[in-house]
Amino acid sequence: MGPKWLDQLERKLGFLSIPDLATFLAGMNAIIGILTLFKPQFPDILVFDPQSFLGGQYWRAVTFLFVPPEMGPLWLAFWLIFFYWLMNRLEQIWGDFKFLIYCSIGALSVIASSLALGREFSNSIFTTSLVLAFARLNADVEILLFFFLPIKMRWVWAVGCFVIAWTLLFGSLGDRIYYGLGVLNYLVFFGTEHWMEIRLAWRRGRARM
Repeated sequence: MGPKWLDQLERKLGFLSIPDLATFLAGMNAIIGILTLFKPQFPDILVFDPQSFLGGQYWRAVTFLFVPPEMGPLWLAFWLIFFYWLMNRLEQIWGDFKFLIYCSIGALSVIASSLALGREFSNSIFTTSLVLAFARLNADVEILLFFFLPIKMRWVWAVGCFVIAWTLLFGSLGDRIYYGLGVLNYLVFFGTEHWMEIRLAWRRGRARM
């Protein structure tokens, strides 16, 4: 699952895998989310701020992944459950090493866009890239949108791709860089498959003409 060169890389560097990375990320998000409920300014020392990072606060290159979206306690609980379920499923499908690579590329992409533009960005595009990967691999899995509306992940994927495409076409330069780099991990893992599907659809379309 994924590009073939990843299989070769895993054979050489598989010892670098981090077991249960999904559990760790979800657990840290839970801890930071709970602390934030009591001290809303707490994430300020964790988010990736380029000036602070260049000033020596290098922990921000990792801790920004631990900051969950701002929401109330109930929504936070549901989000954490969904976040863990999604990541754990990806980790099961790919294995520890490939999941680590996917997350690493996603994190580095956010850092690169933030440093390039000198702006602080959230990890929302990182989370989006995880959702896109999950939806790509589990297109027929249903979730309950707003807890009552069943929707298949293929439609979540379609909406996510549309929003990203729209931003890349009509968004500001900063948003284009953020979104473009932010889905680099998805393109690394699935870009070849999509390209092959586009070529196949093109050939079929020409054959019908």
